[in-house]
Amino acid sequence: MSRFLIFSWLYLLAIPLFAQEIKVVDLTCAYRNNPIGIDLPNPNLSWKLQSSKHNVRQTAYQILVSSNSTNLKKNIGDIWDTKKVNSAQSIQITYEGAKLLSTKTYYWKLRVWDNFGNTSEWSNQAYWQMGLLKTADWKNAKWIAYEKLADSNVNTLPTDGKKDKYNANNILPMFRKAFAVTKTIKKATAFISGLGHFEMSLNGEKVGDDFLAPGWTKYDKEALYVSYDITKQLKKGKNAIGVMLGNGFYYVPPVKERYRKLKVAFGYPKMICRVLVEYTDGSFTNIISDQSWKTAPSPVTFSSIYGGEDYNSSLEQKGWNLSSFNDKNWKAALLVDGPKLNAQKEEPVKIFENFSAQNITAIANSEWVYDMGQNASAIIELKVRGKKGDTIRITPAELLKADGSVTQKNIGGPSYFTYILKGAGLETWRPRFFYTGFRYLQVKGAVPAGKENAHGKAIIEDLKALHIRNAAEKVGDFSSSNDLFNKTYSLIDWSIRSNMVSVFTDCPHREKLELVRRTALNGQLCTLQL
Repeated sequence: MSRFLIFSWLYLLAIPLFAQEIKVVDLTCAYRNNPIGIDLPNPNLSWKLQSSKHNVRQTAYQILVSSNSTNLKKNIGDIWDTKKVNSAQSIQITYEGAKLLSTKTYYWKLRVWDNFGNTSEWSNQAYWQMGLLKTADWKNAKWIAYEKLADSNVNTLPTDGKKDKYNANNILPMFRKAFAVTKTIKKATAFISGLGHFEMSLNGEKVGDDFLAPGWTKYDKEALYVSYDITKQLKKGKNAIGVMLGNGFYYVPPVKERYRKLKVAFGYPKMICRVLVEYTDGSFTNIISDQSWKTAPSPVTFSSIYGGEDYNSSLEQKGWNLSSFNDKNWKAALLVDGPKLNAQKEEPVKIFENFSAQNITAIANSEWVYDMGQNASAIIELKVRGKKGDTIRITPAELLKADGSVTQKNIGGPSYFTYILKGAGLETWRPRFFYTGFRYLQVKGAVPAGKENAHGKAIIEDLKALHIRNAAEKVGDFSSSNDLFNKTYSLIDWSIRSNMVSVFTDCPHREKLELVRRTALNGQLCTLQL
């Protein structure tokens, strides 16, 4: 009896070990984990295998795709059941089930067989949500703008060799739309594009954690839209959508006082949006961009992908993106034309590491230079106190002159950040529509906290560099016993990080939209930034 009990105990312990001999993990649709906004009628599916044994290979698979999670838990593939497919392929399996519908969410899982005769457990559930497959799926949403660029001033060529026909800044608009939700919400999805870049908020809170959305394109050919799950931010009752727009590469303002490498002018900033709200009773509603949206100038007073960004906080309208805001002084949005839309497929740009100053040095004219200790593609985060109207100019650079001041000779200038205070205690600001490559920041119009302030200037409590890059997953690393090799790898790694945005770029400050190319400088890659 005791031997039988011991054998039974050992057998039970072994069951989970055998069950784990092969396991399916990391399910992806169109190379992304649980994506939303898929606009491919037949997306590809991929997965990875895990096993504690060596030499384990997949010999077959079975994929189930269901219209709801409940069916999938019951192993019902009402949308697609491949049955057992004898194949070692685990990447880029083309979906071949029932026709996929725009905005619909599909749930999937799979199991595999290996060369030792083992069958895996069913994988954990994954899902993907479809985007908008055709123009009609925008449900009559319109491109809207604050103003329209005259057709005679449209220029889709980076450099045309001609003199500017005009020389003026443009309005950087913000838009709002108040609406009510009267039923219990099941799911809510926003499909939105804003050119050149947008920042969306819902009930006063930013939507998503991305930066410089959407990705860059040739705007006379196409533009990208981004999809967000906003279920948790939406509430029953009154709601409000807010959108701010920046110029990006869609419009490079011809302002003589700021750096401008390209002369493109596809049009003034514009946006298009469809918000789908699905209710638990099976009904739904759409909030679409049209002339019922209101618009006004934003506190962003200058936006250039090359020349920098200016922000006047005294122009802020408190609560502008809340449902309770009175927008009677705002004007109705202007209907305009826009390019063809496709879903953004690459990972978004996000904020990653942040760097504090390693050294702060006083230079001539009561200005200060902050050494952030790392050259990277970045924006700033400024925390400051001062009087209303105090103006701070922050000039980024990679190099210093002999006198300790910054130089933009190697990157093109002038390019800088400007912040005007509203005089309300501690103020925090980050630019929304501009980034550049820098290590040093030269500050004019303020002094670091703790330093002598005889002229009563604004006081900088903190100034950080926030590294921005594409959120693509890192899949490899390098280390060795050789310090020179390790430093070389770090140099290359930072160069790649700083030049991964929505596309690979050359230099993060001036040649932002050119593919990485060889330069004549000793055959080195410009992106190494030696």
